[in-house]
Amino acid sequence: MLPLNDSDLEQYIVHELEAVRMGVNTFDSAAIELIIRSAQGNLRLCHNLCYGSLIEACRNNKRSVAISHVNDVLVQPHWRSHEELIKQQVS
Repeated sequence: MLPLNDSDLEQYIVHELEAVRMGVNTFDSAAIELIIRSAQGNLRLCHNLCYGSLIEACRNNKRSVAISHVNDVLVQPHWRSHEELIKQQVS
């Protein structure tokens, strides 16, 4: 399966937010850009990064996900090895 483009990932995020009746403004634009850039077209990484970012926002008692919440997830050790998953997907 080839990596998705940025537009498809953004549409996926919006669709998932609508499915659970959350507003599109749940993620600010900088957070969405970082999620899309970090996922590199991988749908599972996009999903997991969105989910982890939502949890970080809840931990901070915030109603919207900011870039700082996404960064908090990205510095966790298990995110450092996602490049290998990307390489496997493209191969």
